[in-house]
Amino acid sequence: MSAPNRNEGTVGQADTPYGFEVTLEASADAVRAALGHIRDELADRGLSQENLEIVELVLAETLNNVVEHAYAGLPQAGLIGVRGAYAPDDLRFRITDLGKPMPGFTLPPGEAFDVLKLADELPEGGFGWSLIRLLSCELEYSRTGDMNLLALRIPLAAG
Repeated sequence: MSAPNRNEGTVGQADTPYGFEVTLEASADAVRAALGHIRDELADRGLSQENLEIVELVLAETLNNVVEHAYAGLPQAGLIGVRGAYAPDDLRFRITDLGKPMPGFTLPPGEAFDVLKLADELPEGGFGWSLIRLLSCELEYSRTGDMNLLALRIPLAAG
């Protein structure tokens, strides 16, 4: 794996027993760069376009939530760790940060939305956890000391 591009905001990348690991700054630019790196890594492993899009959507929602909520209002930007593990039928991810804990130390429910509503009637935002829950499974959140840990599994579509 190549060395990180510091201009993209990615702090570090490494092969691990999990498959890969990316550490990034908690910023929108760094999330974008990390998503590109992860997408390239998974494409190199032969994931289909459909699977790549699902993984990218789930990780984009998850990482942006960390940036926008866990690190919101803190005096300095923090770091986010992402580990990915490969299996024949799924991908497993562990996402860690040192930001604020989830409210109530639990995952948000992810409210269902009415897909039949007209686009101009839908609220702005609020669909992130619904999408994460729809496209992944085995979601687990824990807080140990100052660290948040989110584990999730993304089943791979056939083909």
